[in-house]
Amino acid sequence: MKDIRKRPGLEDFFLNGLEDIYDAERKFMKCFAALGIAAGHEALVEVLLHNMRTTQKHLGHLSAIMDRFERDGSNGKCEIVGCLTEKASCMIRDMETGSPLRDVAVICLVQVIQHYKIACYGNLMSLSAELGHHKVKILIEECLVDEKRTDLYLTEIARNFINPSAK
Repeated sequence: MKDIRKRPGLEDFFLNGLEDIYDAERKFMKCFAALGIAAGHEALVEVLLHNMRTTQKHLGHLSAIMDRFERDGSNGKCEIVGCLTEKASCMIRDMETGSPLRDVAVICLVQVIQHYKIACYGNLMSLSAELGHHKVKILIEECLVDEKRTDLYLTEIARNFINPSAK
């Protein structure tokens, strides 16, 4: 007897990826709020607050994209977020409040998160182009550009302020 279950295709893979990054962005919002409280350096606090606003914008884009495909995002279960937020909790708990070393830990963790998000948005952008979802690709590309910009700004803060003071 032939198996009549539908095999997942590229469109399904794309939609699952959208739901996963949507779930991740929602969870990262909470993480960024906690990291913003844990951060000591003014420039780092500012970039974390800006990142929260940017993440909110991305959630709006992702929600609009999912509406277009009649999805609500409730199926996304990004397991990586749990690991990263647990790591954040442990790192912060073990570092002295207000110390430059704590800020180094915050930047390192946020950059790991940024790199994860850059990879997700990069993959989704490629898939949306391949699938002919050109308007969707534009929104995803905007998210990708924002994430890369934040990552570069974090590197700048680390090199110019945080890392030298942690020596």
